[in-house]
Amino acid sequence: MLKRVIIIATALLAAQIALAVFVQLRSGSGLNAAPPEAPFLSFDPAKITAVVISTGDGKTLTIEKDGAAWLLREAYSAPAESGQVEELLRKAAGAKQGLAVAATKEAARRFKTADDQFERRIVFKAGGTAAAEFYLGGAAGFRQSYARLAGKDEVFSIPLSGYEAEADADKWLDKSLGRLKRDELAKITLADIVLVRQDKDWKLEGGEADPAKLAKALDQLTGLNVQGVLDPAKAAPLFQQAPALQFTATKNDGAALSFALAKQDEKQYVLKMSSSELHFKIGSWQAEELLKLKRAELLTKAVAP
Repeated sequence: MLKRVIIIATALLAAQIALAVFVQLRSGSGLNAAPPEAPFLSFDPAKITAVVISTGDGKTLTIEKDGAAWLLREAYSAPAESGQVEELLRKAAGAKQGLAVAATKEAARRFKTADDQFERRIVFKAGGTAAAEFYLGGAAGFRQSYARLAGKDEVFSIPLSGYEAEADADKWLDKSLGRLKRDELAKITLADIVLVRQDKDWKLEGGEADPAKLAKALDQLTGLNVQGVLDPAKAAPLFQQAPALQFTATKNDGAALSFALAKQDEKQYVLKMSSSELHFKIGSWQAEELLKLKRAELLTKAVAP
């Protein structure tokens, strides 16, 4: 009987010690002081005017709002994909903190969320003032990363991955800058190929084009995807001689947009548009497909009697 009493008393004492340690951790370090369903960050995405992403190796990218557009300041203020920026803000604002996984400076370093050892440091600014600042660390699971608020010790796991917060301008660039809306165009001219729009249909001026080949040509001419922005000091000299290819798109109001391609190397061409001062990288496969366009190839082949 006495042995049973001792066992029960020992178990109660152990439970009391565990409870005391738990309470001490919560009150002393703030570990999980807020409920798991509490937001990891507290900011209004609509008020954010700049996103600054830094990497542990010293690289920084600033994405700044200009009216309704987002611009990549380190990439000659090229337009960013607005939807991508807004998605980052939406996900960050909606992230719940869950349960803290650690609350020490040593753990922050281990999870790569420390002040001096991190994967990403992300600052959301509103009118020049930091509205939210946090560190994004290593992967904590599928599309999850360890994260820590600046000035706090607790490390959490949030539904945001490192690839969604790259400090590489090309990852944020609006890739559609070279595309054209066909319903805004009246004519496209490439050498002796002149495509004209009649109502909703496109025709080859002065000839009968094969429908499938005409549709493909239109896709190529109006669907250029840019891949990055180049230093104008290095890219501009490529256009001092005749470009590898040039075509013009005439809008419904008569305004003309010119597109010129220059070869940089075997893998890449440079695109210069009259509508922008920027020089864009495009893949060689896109340029080479355009170089293959010939009027004779578009024409419907006559059937031999």
